[in-house]
Amino acid sequence: MNDYFLRAFGRESTINVTTQIEEELTEVFFKELATACAINMIASLISKCEFRTFIKGIPEKKGEYYLWNYEPNQNQNAGDFWQQFVTNLLYDNAALIVEVGGKLYVADSFTRTHYSFREDVFNNITIGDLTMQRSMLSHEVIYLELDNINARRRLEGSYTAYGQTVAKAIRSVLRAGAQKGILNIDAQTAAQPDFTTKLQTLITDRFKPFYDTDSAVLPLQTGYTYTDVTKQTTAPTPADLNERINYEFEMAGRAYKIPKALMLGDVSDVEKITKNFLTFAIDPICQRIGSEVTRKKYGEKQFTKGNYMDVNTNCIQHIDIFEQATNSDKLLSSGLYCIDELRVKLGDTALKTDWSQKHYITKNYAEAEKMEHLGDVKGGE
Repeated sequence: MNDYFLRAFGRESTINVTTQIEEELTEVFFKELATACAINMIASLISKCEFRTFIKGIPEKKGEYYLWNYEPNQNQNAGDFWQQFVTNLLYDNAALIVEVGGKLYVADSFTRTHYSFREDVFNNITIGDLTMQRSMLSHEVIYLELDNINARRRLEGSYTAYGQTVAKAIRSVLRAGAQKGILNIDAQTAAQPDFTTKLQTLITDRFKPFYDTDSAVLPLQTGYTYTDVTKQTTAPTPADLNERINYEFEMAGRAYKIPKALMLGDVSDVEKITKNFLTFAIDPICQRIGSEVTRKKYGEKQFTKGNYMDVNTNCIQHIDIFEQATNSDKLLSSGLYCIDELRVKLGDTALKTDWSQKHYITKNYAEAEKMEHLGDVKGGE
C-alpha cells in the first residue's frame, strides 16, 4: 500500500480512491493465490508420505507409528496434521509441534528465544484458542525452520510491481469497448424546477439503452448536447492477462522449487518432471522432518540401537502395477526384495506367509568365482 499513499499525498494531484483500492486488492489476491497454490501442492504431497518407525533397524507398526500416520491427536487425522504443519513451515518459514498428554499438536503461533550455547526457549505457544502458560525448551518440541531466506517475504517484494500490472490489465480488459461521453447542459435548462427528475429519466431511459445496444439513436431535447469521447485504444486481451498471471505462478514455483510445468498444470512429460519435483522440493523437507523427530523423540543412544524414524516418499507417486510387472520380476528374481516387500511397495498388503517372505534368485545369478568356465578370471595368458 506504500505506492497508494505516495500517489495520494505525493506528486499526483488527483487520485481515484476506488480504482486504486481495487488494483491493490487484485494485486494481493493473485500474489496470495499463487503462493497458496505452491504451498498447498507441497503440503498435500508430504501429507501422503509414510512416517516409518524402526525398532532395532526393523520397521515396526506399533503405537508410535499409529501416532504419526493415523491419529496425532483427538481432533486431527495424520493427513490434516501434516498439511497444517507443512503449510505453517512454508508460509511462516518455521513450524512447531508440541506433545501434550501423549498427543501431538501443531502450534498456530509461538515466540522463540534463541541462544547460542544453551537450549532455545519457546513461549506463547498457541494451539487453537488456547495459549499455553508454560515455556518449553528445545528438547521438548519438534521445531523446524525451513531456510535462512524466507521465500514468501521475498515473493511479496517481487510481486508488487508485476501484481499492479495484472490488476490494471484486468481493469483494461473489463473496460475494453466501453463508451464514454460528455453531456453539456445549458444554464437555462439546468435552472428548470424539474431538472433533476428529467436528467435522471434521461440517463435511465435513454442513455442506458443507448450504451447497451450495438446500433442506436439517442434523441435529445433542446438544451442538451452529447459528445462522444471514447478512445480507440488497444486493450490487453484475455491471453495477455493469462500470461501475466502465469508469470506470478511461475515465480511462486521457483521460490518453492516447483517445476514450471507442474505449477501451470502442463501434463507433458509429467513423470520426469514429478521426479525432479520430489528430489528438490519434497525429499529435503521430509529428510529434515525425519532427522528432527529422531533426535528429539529418540536421541543418540536409541539411534545407535537402530531406533529411529524416517519419512518414506515412495508412496507419493501413483504406481500402475501392470506397468511395473517387468521391473517387479527383475527385483524379485535378483533377490533384492521378497514378495511381501514388493507387494507393500506396489501399494498392496503383505501376505505374511513363509514363502512370501523368502528371497528368490534365478540361476542366471551366480558368484563370480564360479564362472571360471567363461574365461580365465585370474588374468591368464
